[in-house]
Parts: sequence; structure tokens; C-alpha cells
Amino acid sequence: MLCPCCGRKNEDLQRGCACGACAVAAPQTDAIVELPRIGRAAWGLVGVIAGLGSFLTPWLVAPALLGAWASVSAYRRARRDPARFGGLGFARAGVALASLLLPGLLAFGVYHAQRWQAGRQESARAASRARMLELALAIQAYQRERRALPSPQLTELRAAGLSAGPIADSWGKSLRYRPTGELAAANPAAAPLLTQYSIVSAGEDGEFGTADDLVLRDGVFVPAPPASGK
Repeated sequence: MLCPCCGRKNEDLQRGCACGACAVAAPQTDAIVELPRIGRAAWGLVGVIAGLGSFLTPWLVAPALLGAWASVSAYRRARRDPARFGGLGFARAGVALASLLLPGLLAFGVYHAQRWQAGRQESARAASRARMLELALAIQAYQRERRALPSPQLTELRAAGLSAGPIADSWGKSLRYRPTGELAAANPAAAPLLTQYSIVSAGEDGEFGTADDLVLRDGVFVPAPPASGK
């Protein structure tokens, strides 16, 4: 063994060297000491904690799922081979947090999906109401000009250039128009009109006479009758 101070060869530095140097501890060995791995447990916990932000930013669901998987995997490895894999406390914390986070994210996602579906249907209903009002304005314009309501087929509107063709609701089903108005007296020029007509949309289910029908009567939206005819 060489003395690190003078470079002389010495068999035992514990007794000292001729230069006066003396070893203060046992010489180091070249043996590699393998420490327990804690990387997966630590990253799993970090991923689950980052997943808490997915309530605000949806793309953080991916780190939450990866973190949950890493925490469960690290927990199993640490229990199976603690000499090689450590971080059992990190893994336990990640698993516990993931068991609360993932059900919460699922419930949160279902809630938002229901809200999205409800908003989508409400948008469709609003668009259908707009188309019904558009048809009602065309009918009223024809009535002011001809002193009569058009037929249920609306051929008079198309002939007068007030409508290009059958108007469908947002679900693709044609609106149902029914005139019921008559003149109040024999002289149309002197008598007011009884503007009685209805425009009905079958609603989301596509069936007339159900609770989700949209009913426009004499230019005013009214609730659908509980047992309206189909």
C-alpha cells in the first residue's frame, strides 16, 4: 500500500509511515453498496399530487393516473423486496391519496358530462325555438297580406316567397304547423282576424305529443299539453 503523503510503499499504514503519516481509519474498499431504490415511490407521490390540479386543468388527469400506478407498483415492490426497493412511506401516501383522488375525478367527470349534455340539449331547444319564431313571422306576414292563414302544407308561403321549404327543428324533424284561425265577420276588411295557429317541434325524442315538445301558439310559447295528439 502506498503512503498518500510521501508515496513510499508501506505494508501497514495503521502503524505509521517513515514520513510520519498515519492512517486514521480503515482503508476504503472498491465494493459497491446498492441503496434501496425510492424513485418510483417518490415520482408516484408527485404525480398523484399533481393530479389534484386536474379539477381545474383536465390534462393533469394523465399524471394522476401514472402517479397512482407508480405508487401501487412501488408499494408492492417495497413490501416484496425491502432490501432493494425503499420509499414505502411515499408509496403508502401515494396510494392513499390516489384512492381519494380517482373516485373524486370520476364523479367530477360524470357531473361535467351531464352538464355538457344538458347544455347541448338546451342549445338545440333554443335553436329550434328560433326556427319556430322564424316560421311564425312568415305566417304572420302572409296573414297580413292575404287576410288568411296558409294551409298546413305551407305551399302558399313558398309560392309567396316567404319560405324556401319545410323548416325542421334542431333534431332534423319537420315542424308541425296547424292553422285554426277564422275571420271574426263576413267582411274581412272591417273585421279583425282571430290568429289561431300552432307550430310544434317534436323535441329531442322525435315524437309528437310527448312532454319535451316545443309548442308555439299564436306567437307565444306555451307548455306542451300532457296528452297532445300525434
